[in-house]
Amino acid sequence: MTTLVRERTKGIRFSATATEAPPISSEVAAVLSAVPQGVIDGGEIVLLAIRPSMWRPIFDSAAWIVGAGILTAVMTALGKPIPGTSLGVTAQVLLLIVLARLGWATAHWIPRWHVLTNRRIINIEGLRRPTIDSCKLVKIRNTYLRHSTAEAATGLGTILFVTSDPKEPPHAWRSIRDPETVHAKVRRAIEYAFDAHGPA
Repeated sequence: MTTLVRERTKGIRFSATATEAPPISSEVAAVLSAVPQGVIDGGEIVLLAIRPSMWRPIFDSAAWIVGAGILTAVMTALGKPIPGTSLGVTAQVLLLIVLARLGWATAHWIPRWHVLTNRRIINIEGLRRPTIDSCKLVKIRNTYLRHSTAEAATGLGTILFVTSDPKEPPHAWRSIRDPETVHAKVRRAIEYAFDAHGPA
């Protein structure tokens, strides 16, 4: 009997049968187009494709933002701008540095995707050439849902995947929206993979 699976996450619809490749949305198709040919085979079903929240570039740039703010405040209080410039120009230079760092973080956020299939978790990142990091579901021994202070304040969370290889660092999906729901979907997929194939 053919089973129809449908998931709806943040407006993205996924549907698939057990015998044929799933119809995919344009957004998921864009993700798959960035994946080198052969990474996802014909028998693999994409269950979920998400990217970190837009807060992630801000979190990654937080140290620069705070540092520039403190430096601007100190220079203004002491009345000592960058040599050869005024305090106003100094503030503008520091602001441009922060904006450049934020732009760099955003550029690296755009191509970053976390993909869940019926067989693996896959991390995709990289501006020019995508870097693929994957792990079979049957190799995952445990998952943890954690919240940093910034993530807790914005309703986000990080999912950590611990594998059967003690030397392998945990895989991580950072700053995910609706983390409890995503974590539950991942746990179900892992359970189904273990039921179908057993542990690695």
